[in-house]
Amino acid sequence: MNNNSLTEIVQVLDKADKILFLTHVIADGDAAGSAAALCRTMRERGKTAHIFTGEKLPDNIKFLEFEGFIANEDDLLDEYDVSAAIDCSDTGRFKSRQAYFERGKTTVNIDHHETNGGFADFNYVDPEAAATGEIVFKLIQEAGWDISPKTAEGIYTAIVTDTGQFQYSSTTAETHRIAAALHDSGIDLNYISVNVYQNVRKNMYILQGEIFNTLEFREDDRFAIAFSDLDMLKRTESEIQDTDGIVELVRNINTVEVAAFAKEIEPGVMKLGFRSKYDINVAELASKFGGGGHIKAAGCTIKGSIEDVKKELYPEISKLFMNRKSSS
Repeated sequence: MNNNSLTEIVQVLDKADKILFLTHVIADGDAAGSAAALCRTMRERGKTAHIFTGEKLPDNIKFLEFEGFIANEDDLLDEYDVSAAIDCSDTGRFKSRQAYFERGKTTVNIDHHETNGGFADFNYVDPEAAATGEIVFKLIQEAGWDISPKTAEGIYTAIVTDTGQFQYSSTTAETHRIAAALHDSGIDLNYISVNVYQNVRKNMYILQGEIFNTLEFREDDRFAIAFSDLDMLKRTESEIQDTDGIVELVRNINTVEVAAFAKEIEPGVMKLGFRSKYDINVAELASKFGGGGHIKAAGCTIKGSIEDVKKELYPEISKLFMNRKSSS
């Protein structure tokens, strides 16, 4: 992949009058926060800038929304100078929105996933960044643009969520320096924390009870997986975003080295998330099913039922641990 410089990305954005930002489906804090920060910055610079979500944001990051967010495609312009994909490892992460991405005369890809091979006219991918929010911070600094408190709020949300509140091994000294700079910009940390981490509907806990009843362990309890389907959501009056964070809870089990969570996102389509504690590369595991991500956090999609997931996944899990044993 031919990676462009931050300066080149700045120039592309600076020359544009109309800019469209897109996140991956079921946007998380990094995707929504990074896009919100860039969109606000562009609008503060007098540009026409929108974020197309096509769906509601999860409740815990809904506070990031402002007039730049557009959920209805009819409110989009017919053409944009630039379309920018934010926090998307490949076009499959926003497949249902690809037609809108192509409305840009020039396309941009800003991301931190190591499996991103570059799919836009201009690409800036930094796998060393703990979150796409880090890249957005550096981009704005590179340009010399102001970071308003609301812009900083988006970037901080991006970083704090994608680092697991600075717990993940991707967190670096630079991550903390950026967080400190954002703190100095005047963000309200308590406001962000309450929204992101203390904003749980009771239905989510009822749903979690059902999900944890599905837990299965393999490889001497070193691998664990939980499942949810659309019937569970209906029974518990929950929404798909109520499953956020489940895979991290599975990983917290003391014997578990690799955790997985498979959720049915539409009939016959299961979205899987993987997490690793130590040296196992779950991005390689996800890539076997057309997915990708980071060494310790990755995902993919498998068509079929829960039983189909087990049939396809479990042999690969066995190989994963067998190969690890033979190489140690």
